[in-house]
Amino acid sequence: MRYGFGFLGVLALSLMLSLGCGEGGGEGGSGGTAGTGGTAGTGGSVYMLQGVSFTDASTGTAVGRHGTILRTTDGGSTWTAQDIGTTNDLTDVSFTDASTGTAVGLRGTTVAFGTIVRTTDGGSTWTVQDNGTPYPLTGVSFTDANTGTTVGYGGTILRTTDGGSTWTAQDSGTTNWLSGVSFTDANNGTVVGSAGTILRTTDGGSTWTVQRSGTMYLDGVSFGS
Repeated sequence: MRYGFGFLGVLALSLMLSLGCGEGGGEGGSGGTAGTGGTAGTGGSVYMLQGVSFTDASTGTAVGRHGTILRTTDGGSTWTAQDIGTTNDLTDVSFTDASTGTAVGLRGTTVAFGTIVRTTDGGSTWTVQDNGTPYPLTGVSFTDANTGTTVGYGGTILRTTDGGSTWTAQDSGTTNWLSGVSFTDANNGTVVGSAGTILRTTDGGSTWTVQRSGTMYLDGVSFGS
């Protein structure tokens, strides 16, 4: 679910989108190939996969470039492609149960904007949600069907408490690219990103505290409840 870091990352992203890099650039694994629609065996996507979320040992969803969404109900022995009705790149996904999930990413070509799609039926149908951000979104974490946070370029943090019907911007205190987010409950969460950024909240994102990482690049984060 990662594109790059800082200025160089934005430049690379713009080049990738304008040149169409990575689309159709590989072969499917066993069981054939899939973009949107159809069934794929393990590894059967022709597009780069960038995020994954499992709600139990068997049921999971992976997302990637060109609107790719793959679903498994057998622990990944087989993956079925789902159609979201768009070719927007998807960078991360978060499911809170087998039915309810949210995927985020970016739309546009020379200029990229954030995109959010939502399902309440296990991915059989997906609905686009308005988010109002001019930046690509690269991480998402929900703790229940209603409460979630997404992060992205330009220090973007968006919060919802109504399942994504509305998204509210939060002040991260940084313009660094924020690449990953993990909440263990509605209040406690951690965000990571470029320049070794780590931000921590204990009040649902009303305030964020900087934590020192001692490193340059952080792509993902996961906390257990």
